[in-house]
Amino acid sequence: MRNYIIRRLLLLIPTLFIITIILFCAVRFVPGNVVELMAAQMGEAQDIEYTMQVIRHELGLDVPIYVQYGRWIAGVLHGDLGASLWTKRTVTEELAAKLPVSIELGTIAIITSLAIALFIGILSAIRQDTWADYIGRSVAIFCISVPSFWLGTLVIVYPARWWGYMPPIQYIPFFSDPLSNLEQFIIPGVLVGMLMSGTTMRMTRTMML
Repeated sequence: MRNYIIRRLLLLIPTLFIITIILFCAVRFVPGNVVELMAAQMGEAQDIEYTMQVIRHELGLDVPIYVQYGRWIAGVLHGDLGASLWTKRTVTEELAAKLPVSIELGTIAIITSLAIALFIGILSAIRQDTWADYIGRSVAIFCISVPSFWLGTLVIVYPARWWGYMPPIQYIPFFSDPLSNLEQFIIPGVLVGMLMSGTTMRMTRTMML
């Protein structure tokens, strides 16, 4: 067991190294040129080449690719994830600002998913090959197959057209106004949880049987 753990830990080093190279190259080889886009927004047509050179220098893109990788990985190892090209804020600050939204949305989705999946999955297993089982399996297939973006669009568009209701768009912190915050998050949280529940529902039924 000790030798197995040691081998796994040693294999972790080249694995992480390969992952960092893939991530670094994926960003560099994405179609489009952010430097040209930034230069077009910042400078005049006759100065665009000079502006692009300045931007490349500021972003560290005027050095060989291996030097860029070395600088990047050194910053990552020291906890420096860089800064946003548009907001100029650090990536750590951007992640920290969006983390509460992701945590709250994920929590509501997981609770909804488990509540739906466990109830229907257990009921479907207990009532095997009955109408309850057929309906439960149909719901699971629906939750797995329906496109989330399509269902989300319907839930936003139709209430707005029929009843003139639109959930708050601007983020409302929970501790500032809990009721408005839940009103904002409950619909997307339930939708995401419902779409997540399909797989868990089928697994629950199978394990019960």
